[in-house]
Amino acid sequence: MSSLRHVKNVIPASPEDAAVFDNLRDNLQLVPDLTGFVLLADDGLALCGYGLDWTREDVQTIAAACSGLASLADGLSMPVDGGSVLHLNITMEHSHLILTACGNGSTLVVYTSGPESIGLAMRETVRVARAFKHQLGVGSRRTRIR
Repeated sequence: MSSLRHVKNVIPASPEDAAVFDNLRDNLQLVPDLTGFVLLADDGLALCGYGLDWTREDVQTIAAACSGLASLADGLSMPVDGGSVLHLNITMEHSHLILTACGNGSTLVVYTSGPESIGLAMRETVRVARAFKHQLGVGSRRTRIR
């Protein structure tokens, strides 16, 4: 089982945010076969990204793709009055991707490598997202006019 405990965030963050993101990383250690995670803002940009051998470009690619997936899921929910999309799971040949809503305007994206433990991975991801809900909320980004 790989650990992300000593992996650093590849997205620059303020010291206050960095402490919250590192705490999130440490709490996600119970997700089985965790290989990385990204926290997305509502605008689709990555707030943080931790992964084994991930670069900033990798995290930005994941953020863009997952933002599109979340938008697609919302679009699928609208015609059937399904409400907000809470979770999305994608099973790949060698890994799983879990997207879960957390906080106000943020989405937690978790990658795991174990095919047999998706139920536990999903449960732990949702548990951590709920526990961090108030810390992970994202307000609207302000546009600076000069």
